[in-house]
Amino acid sequence: MRLREGLVELEVPEGEGVFFNPRMKLNRDVTCVAVRALGRVDFLDLLAATGAKGLRVAKECDARVHLNDLSKAAVEVIRRNAELNGVEVSVSCCEANLLLRSVKGCFNFIDVDPFGAPVRFVHNAVAALPSRGFLGVTATDTAPLCGVYPKACLRKYSALPLRGELCKEVGLRILLGFIARECARFGRGMRVLIAHATDHYFRALVEVRSGRRRADDALEKMGYLLTCRRCGERRYERGFAPPSGACGCGGEMSPAGVLWLGGIASREFAERMVELAGYLSDPRVTKMLSVIAEEAGVEVPFFYDLHQVGRRLGTGALRKVEEVVEGLRERGYRASRTHITPTGVRTDAPREVVEELAGG
Repeated sequence: MRLREGLVELEVPEGEGVFFNPRMKLNRDVTCVAVRALGRVDFLDLLAATGAKGLRVAKECDARVHLNDLSKAAVEVIRRNAELNGVEVSVSCCEANLLLRSVKGCFNFIDVDPFGAPVRFVHNAVAALPSRGFLGVTATDTAPLCGVYPKACLRKYSALPLRGELCKEVGLRILLGFIARECARFGRGMRVLIAHATDHYFRALVEVRSGRRRADDALEKMGYLLTCRRCGERRYERGFAPPSGACGCGGEMSPAGVLWLGGIASREFAERMVELAGYLSDPRVTKMLSVIAEEAGVEVPFFYDLHQVGRRLGTGALRKVEEVVEGLRERGYRASRTHITPTGVRTDAPREVVEELAGG
């Protein structure tokens, strides 16, 4: 089967055991726009499969690209697709962690996009980066990260997840916290350029820089979320000691973490991506990036889902998200939509103010 994605044509063989997921197109779109925003990079597509992402980066961006996969069949497909698109790339057939140990300092952008959890590759990927580099990480194991299998999340990410309206943002922040801790093990700091929770996966792009002070600064952005299932109250606390306490309504506060409490995007970087995304035909890319840029300006962890607010208040239909955001801004609070859900409002306003405005 032959298809077109971005600026490349791809041959996706059937029956050769080479994995291709059309639902990850948005992931690949955003990655290509991000590489364009970064400028010239040396890009390693660590788990390339058909080569869709790496070949698109080679075709659509100013990048030197190497693609790797353990499958010999996948490597043959990559070579055929590279020839089909007239792009010059290097290709290897190697176990991912073995490759990472042999290419330290050779690539300043390493992309880790496995099927399932990325945890077994992140350590060596961080170690393989030069003193300043970029790490892209995708996690499709959303069930553990969203609290369906909390023990699996604890085993893999050393963090306690959360069920409910905030599960996706908690899962994304658990992933970011895991990456930050792995960076710190090498005396490196992490700055989030853009991270998003989309469809069935989480995706993070971070800048990694050497320096113990940078590592310490990143770790200071770690902490826990506490939520009350009865009234919806939430608070977050920085640090690695699990917090405890009761809610003012008498309900129990459930903890989630340890997780990243810093920003999930650089507003400047996200706005730059919006400017560069016009060459793609899919309007979802620009729309999502625009919302991420907007919420990056709020710089507040977690959001309020207006549907859940209405359920707790027992008021049924509530005002539109845009109306609530505007009302919060008129009162002097920071507020925006969130890319995680179309019914979410990210704001630094107290819960009571959100409920008052949401209820009309």
